[in-house]
Amino acid sequence: MQQTGAGAGGTDRPDLLAKPNISTNRTVREDYFGLGAANSSWFQIPINIPGGTGPNHGRFGTLGRGTFRAPGFRDFDLALIKDTAFGRRGNGELAILQIRAEFFNIFNEVNFGLPSNIVRGSGFGVISKTTGPSRQIQFSLKLNY
Repeated sequence: MQQTGAGAGGTDRPDLLAKPNISTNRTVREDYFGLGAANSSWFQIPINIPGGTGPNHGRFGTLGRGTFRAPGFRDFDLALIKDTAFGRRGNGELAILQIRAEFFNIFNEVNFGLPSNIVRGSGFGVISKTTGPSRQIQFSLKLNY
């Protein structure tokens, strides 16, 4: 919600009332702040304040930029490559056959996306999607001649 009328798209910040325990290690892993539907109780939007400005008579909140961090991102990729020369052409090889096996996110780690960040919106503080790829494996042959 736009408190002050400064900025665009409701980008003013709220006040932080108490420091939440941020984690994705709960029973409900998607609940980043840990209070479910009451996640917004950690924050207060400063509107209808005497001397406030903008359409909602508000002020800038005290929550700093970059106060919270998103869940960690883990991804381990691996490539195995083998070059095999065969045939002769003068003093060099006729061709090289390259065999490749590439593994992306080899341990298949689930990486959570960003939690919903609209304080008065439904699902605030809840992560509703994952980010990054699932495990992918590809094999290939390449002939260099």
